Amino acid sequence: YSRKGAALFRMDKLAGARDAFEQGLDLDRDNATYVRCTKQELQLVMDAIAQRKEESLEFKERAIEAFNVQNFKRAEQHLSSAIELDPENHVFYSNRAAAYMAMEKFERALRDANECVRLQPTWAKGYSRQAAAFLSMGDLQAARDACMRGLDLEPENTQVKEELRRVEIAESLALKDAATEAFKGQDYEKAVEDLTSAIRLDSTNQVFFSNRSVAYTAMQLYEKALEDADECVRLQPTWAKGYSRQAAAFLSMGDLQAARDACMRGLDLEPENTQVKEELRRVEIAESLALKDAATEAFK
Repeated sequence: YSRKGAALFRMDKLAGARDAFEQGLDLDRDNATYVRCTKQELQLVMDAIAQRKEESLEFKERAIEAFNVQNFKRAEQHLSSAIELDPENHVFYSNRAAAYMAMEKFERALRDANECVRLQPTWAKGYSRQAAAFLSMGDLQAARDACMRGLDLEPENTQVKEELRRVEIAESLALKDAATEAFKGQDYEKAVEDLTSAIRLDSTNQVFFSNRSVAYTAMQLYEKALEDADECVRLQPTWAKGYSRQAAAFLSMGDLQAARDACMRGLDLEPENTQVKEELRRVEIAESLALKDAATEAFK
């Protein structure tokens, strides 16, 4: 092992040289001369490693400066230099993964995130790097799994929790798209199911409530449709379309005045909004028919 260590040292393979000398010492601790000489050689290796680590940290700091001014290519170059000097530092791979993400080189980002996790599997932040790469590559399940592994290690880790939130938003949007397809196929129950799952993931998106309101209306569940329309308006009171949902529910429930009022609020926000104007037209037709019926009764 001492011969191997010396050869690796000459080849500038410091980690391998260190490991070889340490293995040799473990095997022959009773040979005082061998131990003394090998420790001297090991110390030379360790000094060289320490020097390289110091130089690698300088490259890391330069990379941070480059990243802060959005020079992501230069940041990647500095981190590659740092890794060449100290290939066992998991933080360098984590930071380079972030640089690759900024350059939209997602496969390279994932490779670095994986290496970061391999080097330090108990570091939660590494899993957030994996999740970010998987998310950008469209693999939502893998992104979620990576977040869960990170949170198993550190349940309150802010960076992992933020990444999980981004995953949940992406999942909710995928469910919204699935609901749209179900609605087109007139599978309104499936549309409601998908939108309900989307709302569990992101209860702040008014579009989910708006779309579920439409599905409930198609199922003739008008009170539920109105509840969703009201929540849509509460979440986004300046979104005219929400008032058209309210109007549709009120109209289906026979409350023509409330339907008209909802339309008027929508048009106050967006006077040319096509959907609100169409809903108002349906309200006007219902009002005209109601007047016709009243005239018929008066004629009698």
